[in-house]
Amino acid sequence: MKALVEIVAFWLLPLALLIEYRCWQSIYWTTPGFIFYVIAVPALATYMIVATGAGWLKLWGFNLKYTVKKVPVPIGLVYCSVINMLLLIFAKLLAPPSMIRSTIAIVLLITISGAILGSLYDVVIVHYRLLNVYIRPFYKRDNAIKIVAAYGPWFFGLMGFAAGLSVKFGEYLLIETNQFISLGMVIAVGTLIIYAPFLFYFLFIIEHKRHKAENRNKVEGVAETTSS
Repeated sequence: MKALVEIVAFWLLPLALLIEYRCWQSIYWTTPGFIFYVIAVPALATYMIVATGAGWLKLWGFNLKYTVKKVPVPIGLVYCSVINMLLLIFAKLLAPPSMIRSTIAIVLLITISGAILGSLYDVVIVHYRLLNVYIRPFYKRDNAIKIVAAYGPWFFGLMGFAAGLSVKFGEYLLIETNQFISLGMVIAVGTLIIYAPFLFYFLFIIEHKRHKAENRNKVEGVAETTSS
C-alpha cells in the first residue's frame, strides 16, 4: 500500500498538470504567457520553500530515493497541480477585469481549500512515513492527524493565500495591462510573493534557534563557573 500511495502522491498527481494545461487553453481570456506563469510560479516557489525548509533547515524530511539535496524531484509539480486545480475551479473569479470583491473572494477560497487539501495530502504521506515533520507531536509519536494538525492548516493556508495573490498579480499584469512587461520579471516577482512569507518564517526560526543556543551557552558557562 505504501508503494501505491507513493506513486499516486508523487508521480501521478503531477500528471494532472497535462489536463489542467488543456483546461487553461480552453478558457477564452487566457494567454500562453499567463498559462506558463500560472504553472511555473507555484512550482518554483514550492521548490524554494522545500529547499529551504527541508534541504537547509531540516525542519522536515522525505523518506524517498529520488531527492536532490533532500528535495523530492516532483514536489514542485505536486503542489502546482493542486493549486492549478483550485484555480480552475474558481476561474470565473480570476477572470478580468479585476475587481476588489472577486480578488478577495478567490484569495479566500484558495486559502481555505488549499489548507484543507494540503493538510489531507500530508496526513496520508505522514501516515505512510513518506514524510517526517520534526515537531513535538512527531517526537511524541502521535498519529498523522495530530502531527499534521499542528502545522498543516496554517502552512497550506498561507501557501494558498500567497498563491492566490500571486496569480491575480500575474493575471493583471499579463492580461489586463496593455504595456509590454517582461514575462521573466513577472514570474520572478510572482514567485517572490509566494516565497517571501515563508522566508520570514524561516528567518524567525533561525533567530529563535540562535537565541536558544546563546542561552544554553550562558547557562553552561554559569554552571562551569559555579562548579569551579
